[in-house]
Amino acid sequence: MALSSTTFSDLGGAASELFAGFGAQQKANLQGEGIQIQAKGTQISADSTRITAESLRTKAQGDLAEASNYDLASGLATENAAYTNISTRIQQSQALRQETQTIGSQRAGVAGAGFSSGGTALNLMRDSANQGALAQGVIGMQGAITEAGYKEQASSFDTMAAAGRATAASEIDIAGKTDLIAGQQDQLANEQMNLANETKATGTLTEIGDFVGGALKGAAAIATLL
Repeated sequence: MALSSTTFSDLGGAASELFAGFGAQQKANLQGEGIQIQAKGTQISADSTRITAESLRTKAQGDLAEASNYDLASGLATENAAYTNISTRIQQSQALRQETQTIGSQRAGVAGAGFSSGGTALNLMRDSANQGALAQGVIGMQGAITEAGYKEQASSFDTMAAAGRATAASEIDIAGKTDLIAGQQDQLANEQMNLANETKATGTLTEIGDFVGGALKGAAAIATLL
């Protein structure tokens, strides 16, 4: 049995290969675990993104419901405007009828008293006609103002309903795009997990290769001793 430089070289190489094998596996495991942590973070981000999308859809439903309420309010305001128009015409007709009755009564009274319809009587009837016209004008103006107010309300409600629907449509669109992002994050998380597993598997193969190399060098060193 002889100890040569080759023997020491083989023994040193065998020990080096064994230590390298252990180190390669530990390094691969650490790298793999780091990638796994990244994958879990990516998955958490995907879940958060998905929650955001769902929140947008829920808000969109609220906006649509609000738009529907504005539609109802607009409809009521429009109906009130129509009712005001009808009511104004009825009041004007009543005022005209009252004016006609008043002037008719005045004429009948003048005629019954044997007076002519000129002079003071004429002035009285003219004043009644002016009062009647003024009353109709006031009624018409008040009605027009009220009707215009209801129409303005209806227009405002229509605008708010349209804005609510536009907002809802935008939120639904963004939610769909957000879902796509979440899907991409899921895919990235899966790829990171696969990379982590491959990294660990590569470390195992490297470890096995180093162990085999160490074993061969160890066997060669033993062979020189025989």
